[in-house]
Formats: sequence, structure tokens, C-alpha cells
Amino acid sequence: YEDEARIGSKTNPFIIEFTSPSQPVAQLGTETFMTLADAVEAATEGNNEITLLRNAEGKGIVIDKNITIDFNTFTYTFVEEGVGDTPTKSNGFQIKKDNYVTLKNGTLNVAEGSKDDFYILIQNYSNLTVENMKLDGTNLDMWSTTDGDSYVLSNNSGKVNVIGTTKIIANKDGDLAFALDACYNPAYTAPVVTLGENVTVDGKVELTG
Repeated sequence: YEDEARIGSKTNPFIIEFTSPSQPVAQLGTETFMTLADAVEAATEGNNEITLLRNAEGKGIVIDKNITIDFNTFTYTFVEEGVGDTPTKSNGFQIKKDNYVTLKNGTLNVAEGSKDDFYILIQNYSNLTVENMKLDGTNLDMWSTTDGDSYVLSNNSGKVNVIGTTKIIANKDGDLAFALDACYNPAYTAPVVTLGENVTVDGKVELTG
């Protein structure tokens, strides 16, 4: 630094761009993580409560452990690539059976530019609690108008409690778009889904099996 010195000229200035460092997305205990997926991966039985620290986006995530994710009023947006059983990898969250999982206090959705990659926001086989969440399936578009279905919250097993002021919103464009389902598969114990009195389900509900 030189006092009163000029860097560059009026016609050819020297430009300095100031950028803030990337901020962490999630916190687990005292540790922070740059992605929600990394926080889920790091969670253990004795340290399994994750807090989202800001609005964030990322690829689909498989959850196969007991875990709580507090979205802390923020929004998590799925982009680019879903998860699921090969060859169909088009879920936002895929939550495996026999786990106890809580999702609360925020919003889940899919980016508009990624709508062709997702047809299920949450595919659930676990004992799941959804509390004070907005599950926005507006951009679940993969097969909703052709030869398949789209689902915001698809339940294939477990005890599912949807409580608080949760809102479940289906894609309005597809005749085969569902806000919620309870689907019996003989390979699993049939799901039991309970909706609290202040829950809003905006879209079709499918009960099968």
C-alpha cells in the first residue's frame, strides 16, 4: 500500500474483487460442514442432531440411520441428481427402513432447472416425523405427465407422523402427481401414516395395497 498512490488508470483500472469465503451449510454438535450430505454422513448414534445454517442446495441424500434434521427456518433445494435404487435414482431423500428420522422447521423443494431429474421428494421406509415443514413438490416433473407418477411424500413402510403446520404441495400440472401416498409392498411392513389437525395436503392422495 502506498499513501495517495493510484493503481491502474482511469481508462485501465486495476480491479480487485472481494468475495466472502464459503459459509458452512450444517452443524452437527460443535462441528460444521459445507454440505448437508457430509453432516448426515458424519452423524452417529450419540451425535445425530443436525441444524441447517443457511439456505442451501445439493444432490439427493440417502439416510440410513437415526437422525434429526432441524432446517432452522431455511430451505434445502435438491439439484442435479437424485438418489434411489438403480436404475431409478430420482429421489430427493431416500430414508431407509428401521430408522427413526425427524425433519422439522423448514422447506424442502427441487430446483426448477432440475425438475427432469426428480419424481419423489421424500421416499420413506422409516419411522418418520415431519414437523412444521413445507414439502414443495411443484418442480417434481420427471414422469408426472407421461407414463409414471410423482410423489412429494411417498411412504412404503414405518410409522409416519406429519404434525405441526406442515404443508405438502403437489405438482399441479400432472394428472399422476400426488402429494402423499401410503403404499403397501409385501416386502415391507405396511406404513401407518397419521396427519395432525393443522397439516395441509394440497394435492391428490394415493392409498394402495
